[in-house]
Amino acid sequence: MARSIAEICLEDGLTLNEREFALIFDILHKLIRSVEMRVRRDLAQRLASRLDVPRGLIVTLANDQIDVAYPVLVESEILEDADLIAISFGQKASHQIAITLRERVSPAVSEALVGTNNPDVIDSLMRNPTAELAPPTMRRLVDMSRDTPPLRGPLLQRHDLSPELAWRMSHWVGDVLREFITEKFPMQYPDIEPEIGDAVQGALTGGMDTPRDIMARLNEIEAAGGITAKTLVGTLGNDDIELFEAMFARLTGIDPVAMPVIVYDPGGEPFAIACKACGISDREFEQLYLLLIKTLAGEHEADEEELKTIRAFYRNLDDLAARTTVSEWRRVPSKAWETA
Repeated sequence: MARSIAEICLEDGLTLNEREFALIFDILHKLIRSVEMRVRRDLAQRLASRLDVPRGLIVTLANDQIDVAYPVLVESEILEDADLIAISFGQKASHQIAITLRERVSPAVSEALVGTNNPDVIDSLMRNPTAELAPPTMRRLVDMSRDTPPLRGPLLQRHDLSPELAWRMSHWVGDVLREFITEKFPMQYPDIEPEIGDAVQGALTGGMDTPRDIMARLNEIEAAGGITAKTLVGTLGNDDIELFEAMFARLTGIDPVAMPVIVYDPGGEPFAIACKACGISDREFEQLYLLLIKTLAGEHEADEEELKTIRAFYRNLDDLAARTTVSEWRRVPSKAWETA
């Protein structure tokens, strides 16, 4: 019956008025839940590209098993953003990936798909050049790439990735992708571009004086996923201040001798500048700053007014200005830091 009704409805040259079409589709909608999957799949394939199908019927097919839902999720223009967002949150990864393959994915739908936190879904979304990503969503993806290396390559291939965010990623990507950034965004940040390649070598060279056990633990952390704000917070939370200094020196590319000057300055501004240059978020910076204050509680206690000041300073600090400043700090010789 379902096949017969569908053939009547879809027959070429058929002239039915609006009421007759509505009746036929209403019957199909009532039958669709009772027929076997093979029939539902055939019906979905035939209706996916049509514009005269009731939205309720298309939404029902889109929420069916993926074999049925796939053509509708990928092709149907009847599905609205609200439908796609609901499916993104309510269905499995297979449905979410199908949505990423649509000819157009709106910023709102892209945000919902990124909100799944599924690397496979996000990877598929980023590989769709017509998927639209709002600036906040793009920044979120860049932050996610710090702890999820597979996202880095597809993200850097995006045509809508800003030079600022690309250079921000240069702090945690490998040498190959770092070189790709310098080639794709030449002369975007001339003050820091020459320093990127030297920063790693400078940090390694400067770290030669670090105790062997600290260096071994530092290398283990990098091998396990790299130095991130989360690992810095965990290290400070364990009161392992020596390891924290070594990690922060490696992350920033600044001579380890400079760490007491930068990390323990009473006002917190040098530490804030270094954190901003590494792409650490406002919330993560505040966590790190409060842990530092706790570590130094015997010498210096932060009051609410001081915290308010450093929050405002970090929030208003320009990313490029911070990176330019840190690139200058990398050039300062060890003796100068010791004197400071």
